[in-house]
Amino acid sequence: MAVTTKPDTIVLMDDEIFNIQWLVDFLEAKGFEVISASDADSALRAISKEIYRTLILDLNVPISTSPQSGPGMTKTVYKKYPGLHVAWHARNQGYRGRQVIIYSVHRDPDVEQEARNLDCTYILKGRPTELKEEITHVISYDPTASIEAGSEVKK
Repeated sequence: MAVTTKPDTIVLMDDEIFNIQWLVDFLEAKGFEVISASDADSALRAISKEIYRTLILDLNVPISTSPQSGPGMTKTVYKKYPGLHVAWHARNQGYRGRQVIIYSVHRDPDVEQEARNLDCTYILKGRPTELKEEITHVISYDPTASIEAGSEVKK
């Protein structure tokens, strides 16, 4: 796993951020800076620069670039839900599984399977209590906090 370089920051990717302002308020009340990304491209740029405390990723967001690597090039579920592409990249950059939270209004068995494959949390929208509980659990402990910046620890 990669060392968290921005432990006080959470990336929230959703193209309808106005519908989840409550979540931004919740995260800011917990003391976090929130970086909002309205599309997969913005989120990919953000996660390529730092390892943030947590990523909260909506599945159904716009993406303007075609995937150049990974399962997004071939798997239909990745083409249908670009948020999975961001989750895949995050996991391959060293984000811990629970550090990546995928959420959606869509209950899709293919998404559930990919979330398991990626070892990410998958929560349906409309369940704010469950989402808050998962976020609270994830932010309560950063196993890389005692590691020197730039070094890595094994999973």
